[in-house]
Amino acid sequence: MKKFTITVEMPERWIPHFMSMLKYIQFLGNVGGSRMVSFYADGDGDFRPKFETDIGFEKVEPASDNSGDRMYDAG
Repeated sequence: MKKFTITVEMPERWIPHFMSMLKYIQFLGNVGGSRMVSFYADGDGDFRPKFETDIGFEKVEPASDNSGDRMYDAG
């Protein structure tokens, strides 16, 4: 395990939805569940998040890319 920090800036109305998604991902990890988890990134609307992190990483290609809907899977 490696601990790192992500700093996020986004419109306040999106925060509960984003955090709920992260909490559900955490729940799935705790119970050993596997599910597809989606978040609609409304770039045409007001969802313009900014992410910064305290670690470097190598960008990876998605496991699948259907019509712009990307799925990332390390497994």
